Amino acid sequence: MAQWWKQIGEALRMEEIGTGWPAEIIPYRAGVIGGLAGGIAMVGVALGYGLYSGQGIWLPVNLIGATLVRELQGAPMEVLTRFHPTALFAGLILHGLLSSGLGALYAMILPTLPGPPLLWAVIVGPLLWLSATFVILPIFNPVMARYVDWPSFALAHLIYGLIMGIWVGRTPRVRAER
Repeated sequence: MAQWWKQIGEALRMEEIGTGWPAEIIPYRAGVIGGLAGGIAMVGVALGYGLYSGQGIWLPVNLIGATLVRELQGAPMEVLTRFHPTALFAGLILHGLLSSGLGALYAMILPTLPGPPLLWAVIVGPLLWLSATFVILPIFNPVMARYVDWPSFALAHLIYGLIMGIWVGRTPRVRAER
């Protein structure tokens, strides 16, 4: 058993400082940048879905923007498929904050996880997004919870996790200070 822990520690370049803290960490900015890159890829999937479904590119944008643009909460589908500059701006800001924040969270927890970073990116990235979605979305954005296309939404989260995970996983670790 002790040999197994030693191999995991060597594989992850994790010596312990104190109790349970990794000796090397990933800079948080790597998580922010990786999260933003993954978020941009998610936008591509959402826009592709909008075009493929025939509902247009503005539906996914307006569904995200409806979190902050409350008059869209009661809007019918035909209104949600039209361009709304306020929803575009609100959606971009909200999506950017969530993407970068979840990326930073991933960068913080990755050094504590055993195994290859890409495996965790495929698990943790979508898990963070989906848990935030299922817990927060129905409360703050019921219109998105009602109209979102779950298969494309899940695909977007998987791509987010992959891109964010590749970026964060390839970032050199730095020595943690006590």
